[in-house]
Amino acid sequence: KLHDHAVKDSDSKGALWEARMRTRELLRIMNCVQCNKCRFHGKIGSMGFSTALQILVGRSGEGGDAKRIHRVELAALMTTLYKFSRAVETCQ
Repeated sequence: KLHDHAVKDSDSKGALWEARMRTRELLRIMNCVQCNKCRFHGKIGSMGFSTALQILVGRSGEGGDAKRIHRVELAALMTTLYKFSRAVETCQ
């Protein structure tokens, strides 16, 4: 499983949890961006990345339940995955 691979030891588990908390900080920082379009796309990307980490790590750090994801978080995750896939496709 992806979760088991990502949290194979306590250091990697802590690093994933810290990354999840930093994405929450990033969402708060995005409120300061003046351009509405930039703020919107930045928040969608940050929320999508945060949702991916939430599924991987979960709220308690033991793994998340994908059935408990809110529809806005799911939409942000799908949008972020689409943007990442387009970026990889462009780089190839």
